[in-house]
Formats: sequence, C-alpha cells, structure tokens
Amino acid sequence: MTNKLRRLAAAHEIPAKLDIYPNYGSDGSTYWRAGGEARVGLIGPGVDASHAYERTHREALQHTAHLIARYLLDAGA
Repeated sequence: MTNKLRRLAAAHEIPAKLDIYPNYGSDGSTYWRAGGEARVGLIGPGVDASHAYERTHREALQHTAHLIARYLLDAGA
C-alpha cells in the first residue's frame, strides 16, 4: 500500500512524505486483529502538535485530497 501511494504521488508530482508512528493504532489494526484481510493504509496531511492544537497548511490538505483522488481513480482502472 505504501509503495503504491508513493508511486502515485511521484507519477502525479504530488508532494508527499512518509512518516512512521510505530506506537500508533488505527481502525485498520483493529480490523486486522478481528480477522480482516484487506490492505490498510493511513494517509493525511502533516500536522504540528498532534492531539492538542493541531496546525497544518492548506497546501497539505490539497495534496492529501489529490493523492486520495488519484488512488481512487487508479483503483477503478
């Protein structure tokens, strides 16, 4: 999933940065523990001061939306 998102970002010149949170849980990890088998990936704009007063840039939101749209369009191909 990560490599696919990276390739899409590069192919469409969408600025993207990989960030890893080893102790972060998501609904996806809960799904897997319950026996789910679908691929799961988390995507979103970079933020500063997560879980408090979160700040991000408009461009980060636009790039995130663009990458999601490209992923959905590619999934239908």
